[in-house]
Amino acid sequence: MHNPFLSRRCRDMLTPWLLAGALGLSLFSPLARATGPEVQVTPSFVIDFEFDWGRDGVYCASCNQGAGNARLAFSDGRHRLWVADVDPDTGSFVPADGQGILVDKHAAPATTFGNGPEWAVSAQGSQLVYSKYLSGQPPTQNTVGLGLASTVGGQWTTEQLSDSLQRISPIATMDLGSTIPLIQYQGTDRINTYWRLLADGAEEHPITVPGYSAGARRWVPGTHQIVITGSDTAGLSQVFLYDADTGAVQQMTHERGSVSGAMMWQAPEYDNEYIFFAVVNARTLVVYRQLPDANGVLSWQAIQRTALPAGYPYVWSPEYFIHNGRSYIFFQMNQNPVAWTLNSPSQIGMVGVLPENNALQNLTPDTNTVRMRMDPEYYITSQGPFIYYNRFRAQGTASPGNSEGVWRVDTGLGPALSSLTRGQ
Repeated sequence: MHNPFLSRRCRDMLTPWLLAGALGLSLFSPLARATGPEVQVTPSFVIDFEFDWGRDGVYCASCNQGAGNARLAFSDGRHRLWVADVDPDTGSFVPADGQGILVDKHAAPATTFGNGPEWAVSAQGSQLVYSKYLSGQPPTQNTVGLGLASTVGGQWTTEQLSDSLQRISPIATMDLGSTIPLIQYQGTDRINTYWRLLADGAEEHPITVPGYSAGARRWVPGTHQIVITGSDTAGLSQVFLYDADTGAVQQMTHERGSVSGAMMWQAPEYDNEYIFFAVVNARTLVVYRQLPDANGVLSWQAIQRTALPAGYPYVWSPEYFIHNGRSYIFFQMNQNPVAWTLNSPSQIGMVGVLPENNALQNLTPDTNTVRMRMDPEYYITSQGPFIYYNRFRAQGTASPGNSEGVWRVDTGLGPALSSLTRGQ
């Protein structure tokens, strides 16, 4: 595939902001406080839920054979895979506990292999990929493989893809116009990772990135490329770009620290150039853009560095969304470097990627309610973007016993402007 990143033309650095970014300067933004209250979506234990493509603010009631695209999916602790609706206006789950349609009784819970079901979006409609056990056999690492759920005639059908035993945690491309969706996934050893076409019997290809070991791996929208963490020659975790079409690998970060949690997208505020973010040493959120170096050669350079406040210094689970022509990154802000601990509180933060909107916002500033908030996801309703997350009382172990269910908070960005397509 043609590399879209290297083909971007050099941009003149017209502002001090871009000049500072090209030099990799630290551009810290002060903490701003959001005013919207937290709202409980459901008291039920709905963990690692994933939204269908309606979350981008483009509601399509007729899509997916009339089932629409405003949906969520998750797998529970009893190996059941569920699909429920999302009200595109209120953001409510329908039904509230997420148990709308029972799709499969042999799905691995997210807590078993570290990831639950993921949506696969293409010209074929919305499908689900997940870790699926063979029916009639005990759920073990030897009976798990790649599951695929599709709707046929308005009914869900499921299968375990052939030649996929001991393969887990698939992530699919999500391009509406694509006729050939791809998936990437891991072996049960959590070391090796692979990709293949989302088709039964497709050939498996190893992803050859140096030093990869169960780190971040994300498809780049609109491409067959993956941003993935590996190790450099010094043994530090860095971000690499892997091309599934050519097998080419490019190291994109060269930080003096460990880098994780990368995602890449086309940013409308930068003329739809690709940019990406990553987290350095678990504390600093960095945004990178291709700019000319001193010799006029394009290279990935930091244009924004956001350090978290002293009370919540650790970044975890960052993602992005686009709304009204602007990109926003949201994430957990943790007191503890161990992201999944329930013994110390965390908040939900958000930043933009332009000088005028890059102030770090705390979307959940209630310090009187000590809570652990984890795994944030976005959904753009008719009211604007909401951030959803699981909330726990900060005590005990990660179980339904101390879960307070799913909560959300309004980003305060407001509804889509009439002159712009929602989600764009």
